[in-house]
Amino acid sequence: MASPEQRRQAALIAVHTSWANTTDRRARTEAATKASPVSLEYWEEVIRAKGTHREEDIPAAAVNARSAEMRRRALKSAQARKRNKHARQEAARLAASA
Repeated sequence: MASPEQRRQAALIAVHTSWANTTDRRARTEAATKASPVSLEYWEEVIRAKGTHREEDIPAAAVNARSAEMRRRALKSAQARKRNKHARQEAARLAASA
């Protein structure tokens, strides 16, 4: 039986071989890109599914929805960085006093 490291190496070889044989990278990732919250198409579909906007208003609403989500993520990231910084400082303080 292969060790975890051997399985990892085999998987990496397979991944790199697969990408080396991919002639159209954009086409290969297109479905995932459209399904991503980074994509405006994603937000247009979310808003369209709600059924609350007129079709001509959906593109503008999608821009706003994406902007709100990215700002929400940035805020959560900043809060996590601050928590982690304080936790590291507290751990260092406790280690120094031990």
